[in-house]
Amino acid sequence: MARELEHTSGGSMAIKRLMAISLGLIALQPVSAGFWLSGFEHASAIHAFVAAGLQLVALIQGVTAIVLWRRRRLSGRVAGLCAGLFVMVLLEAWAGRKGEYWLHLPMGVGILVWLRETVRHRPRIGSSSAS
Repeated sequence: MARELEHTSGGSMAIKRLMAISLGLIALQPVSAGFWLSGFEHASAIHAFVAAGLQLVALIQGVTAIVLWRRRRLSGRVAGLCAGLFVMVLLEAWAGRKGEYWLHLPMGVGILVWLRETVRHRPRIGSSSAS
C-alpha cells in the first residue's frame, strides 16, 4: 500500500484523513472496554457509541475508496484494503455484540495495529498504478 499512488489528490487526502479518524476511534475502544471491565457502567454505552462511529467512518472510507478506484484516482489494492477494513470492523462489532470475545478481541487488536502502522508509515495513496 505504501507505493500505490504517486500524487496526492483531494480524494487520497480524504482516505488518509478517514484512516486517521478510524485509528483514533479504534484506539478509544480498549480504553472504554477497560473502564467497563473496571466497573464503570457508562463505559459500555461509550464503547457501543464509538463502535457505531467506527462502523460509519469505515463505511464512508470504503465507499469513497471504491468511487476513487472506479475513477482511476486510487489503486485497486488500496480500495480493496479500505473495503476489507469495513468488513473487518463489521465482523468485529458483530462478534462483540454476540459475546464471541475469542474473536472480538484479537480482531480489534489486529485492526488497531494495522491502522497504526498504515497511518504511521504514511502510504502514498494516489493513482499511478490504478488497476
